[in-house]
Amino acid sequence: MALYCELCGSRTDGAERLGAYCPGEYCGTDLRAGPDAGVRAWCEPPRRFGAAGGTVTLDLLVHNEGPRPTGFRVEPVEPVGGRLDFDRRAAEEPLPAGATRRIELRYTVPPDLAGPGPDIASRFGVPGSDAAGRVHGAPHARAGVALRVAAVAARQGAACAAFAVDVPERPGSIEDGRTWDGKGNGEDDREGRRDGPPPSARPQSADRRPGGCGPLALALLVALLAIALALGTSP
Repeated sequence: MALYCELCGSRTDGAERLGAYCPGEYCGTDLRAGPDAGVRAWCEPPRRFGAAGGTVTLDLLVHNEGPRPTGFRVEPVEPVGGRLDFDRRAAEEPLPAGATRRIELRYTVPPDLAGPGPDIASRFGVPGSDAAGRVHGAPHARAGVALRVAAVAARQGAACAAFAVDVPERPGSIEDGRTWDGKGNGEDDREGRRDGPPPSARPQSADRRPGGCGPLALALLVALLAIALALGTSP
């Protein structure tokens, strides 16, 4: 049965995010909350590269769309492989209606992480590995975490946010155009983080480079020289 998110209008057929949470970007609200929905949550970045036994940092962003201030309880949807640390007291502090809170997460990947395949983060909207367990052509394993963010105030709903850490099979491989150094420093798109209400669309990629006019100027100079030579040699 199709469901429509009360907050962002996204449609789900019941297959995404275990059939319970909105698949919309920067949303993840509990579809079962209906008109009481009032929480959005997402992770930035939703994907990181890491090392088995290493620690990565990222942010959980929580947006209060309810009618009153409230704090939030943050708990894993399923048991976490590895270790997850964050400031629970900061999460539980009342957040004004319409405001967004940023909570730093520190996740330590299991030291014995091995093997490809879909994980909980893949089931909650984070792009997953294929059947062969490869990302951009490189063998990898993946650790994923999904967090349920529930409003402390009654009848203000909850949301789910997920992130994944991809671990290349061996140091020195190339992932997404960046050299893997074996210390969790393969990728970091934290410049894409933002505060305030959830945006309606993701901003354009910061990797685009403006085009130059060097080749055009060179071609024009060559043409002018050719014309000058032709005029100088004409009878």
